[in-house]
Amino acid sequence: MQVPALSAADDLDALLRQRLPPPGGWLATPLRLAAVVCPLVVHDGQDHLLFAVRPEGQHQHAGQIGFPGGMRSGAEDPVACALRECHEEIGVPPAAVQVLGALPPRESSSGILVHCVVARLAPVPLRPDPDEVVRLLHVPLAELRDDGRWQERTPPPSATGYQPRTSPHFAFASDAGPELLWGLTARFVRDLVARLRA
Repeated sequence: MQVPALSAADDLDALLRQRLPPPGGWLATPLRLAAVVCPLVVHDGQDHLLFAVRPEGQHQHAGQIGFPGGMRSGAEDPVACALRECHEEIGVPPAAVQVLGALPPRESSSGILVHCVVARLAPVPLRPDPDEVVRLLHVPLAELRDDGRWQERTPPPSATGYQPRTSPHFAFASDAGPELLWGLTARFVRDLVARLRA
């Protein structure tokens, strides 16, 4: 019996399983805890990262681009938290998510320790919750891996909370116009890219 050849997505997933540690438990910290999914999807035949754009208005990160995720609930571990939030925010059930590993937790500008779970999403319908997500963005992983596209700059004037002096910035275009990825999510993306380069 002939074994089917690995697709590019299979190759990438195998590489990430080698280079990323498996998700563990919450780090001991006095900070509040949250978890996000860094979602890999195949879009137009290429690997993309999927991002959520937050609503304008009262939302803590109004108008910003981020990964699906949110605060810990009860005794759930980081993976359970990230998958629950992914289901609630963009409609992807946990059964359609294949966890590949984790990136090092990072502290957000609002004093939350955020765990990041890297995962492959199966091609299921996406149903964003309009209270949490106004639109979704697919960004080719190949573009995000291009160091020449990144700049280290001061956070934009819309930044909230305590901000470091500089942040990675990635400018790109969508159907809605110019977009800017920066802050904590951009740092997680840079962490992922560094693992792929290692």
